[in-house]
Amino acid sequence: MTVLVSLLLAISVVKRPATPLKDACGEDGSVIATLEAGAPVEIRFALAGEGCYKVSVESGGRKVDGYLPGAAIGGLEDFETGLRNAAWPEEQRVIRTMAASVGGSSVVRDAANLIQSHQPAKALERLRPELFRGNDPGVLAMAGIAAWKSDDAAQALVYLKMALELEPNANVERLIRIVEKERAADRSTAKLYGLRVLLRYDADVVPMETARQMMAALDEQVTRVANEVGCGTGERLVAIVQSPEAYRKSTDAAEWSGGQYDGRIRVPVAAGVMDAPLVRVFAHESTHACLSLTGQWPAWLQEGLAQKLSGDTVPVALKARLAQMAKDGKLPRLENLHQDWSRMDAAHAALAYGLSLEAVDAFYEDYASFGIRNLVNNPDKLAGITADLDKRLGL
Repeated sequence: MTVLVSLLLAISVVKRPATPLKDACGEDGSVIATLEAGAPVEIRFALAGEGCYKVSVESGGRKVDGYLPGAAIGGLEDFETGLRNAAWPEEQRVIRTMAASVGGSSVVRDAANLIQSHQPAKALERLRPELFRGNDPGVLAMAGIAAWKSDDAAQALVYLKMALELEPNANVERLIRIVEKERAADRSTAKLYGLRVLLRYDADVVPMETARQMMAALDEQVTRVANEVGCGTGERLVAIVQSPEAYRKSTDAAEWSGGQYDGRIRVPVAAGVMDAPLVRVFAHESTHACLSLTGQWPAWLQEGLAQKLSGDTVPVALKARLAQMAKDGKLPRLENLHQDWSRMDAAHAALAYGLSLEAVDAFYEDYASFGIRNLVNNPDKLAGITADLDKRLGL
């Protein structure tokens, strides 16, 4: 999976007094708390087609997760705008905000562009002459971002904290917390260098010989996907293999998540063995990395293509359920799949992934002569193709 369409938790408020917070949507849900008007809630995601939102709220001195109908929530406009505009993971969106806010110098802008095009090492080189002066918070902040995306969290924190000392900045503070959290949870310090990928792994979890096999598999999958999609990596992609516990702590990924791309490929491994399912995960996340190198793409294409190129198929039972939901008008159009899948529960995640894979399967059938490479090189064609696929899927 990817958190490519991740959204910062939106703070909204309850509109009505004595509003019931339920453990599920609709009439079948049981009341788990009663909320007063004006109570703040954090929107985690919207359940497409149901007018229902999963939220977190403080109740009785503890945080409770539950479901509210859209009519009970004030401030949905900002949330929905965020869903339409969300395209990068939380960390990447901080980078974009930083690029616009930390300074207007050409050096900072050039470095920001290099980071956005996944060339953080080149960004650091561009910033290095200015870093010796040490008095420009914009340069220091961007250097911190570049160091972090180059997989040097320790140096990133040095630059970011220097920038914060020179000038208060909420985005820098937020990024420092993200990097510190990641660094505290990550025990993956051993490294192997391949042709296309730098593998960082936890030697206590993965034996060296297995790590070499993983490195070879990653290089192979990145090369295969790049040839299919038509993306150039430029600098080596960073892949991090770690224990499931460290993976959850450093990414906040859902329990069902088997991998993630957030500018680096991240994969949890429990037994430290190289097998076919792990190769599929490598293929899946390599697809996310490849697409991200070519631009910003909607969730359905990201997730559908990642499944397609890792050899997944939609289970028969899920196909039938999707067809019935489409018939009942309960499935969203593809263009509306703009929510944080990493915070979905397993059932709704399965529906979203299944729908996305069906869409990409349909693309490969209906647009075989056009192909994914042409789509990547002609993003202006995407809207029309998406509308066609909606009709094909009965949306």
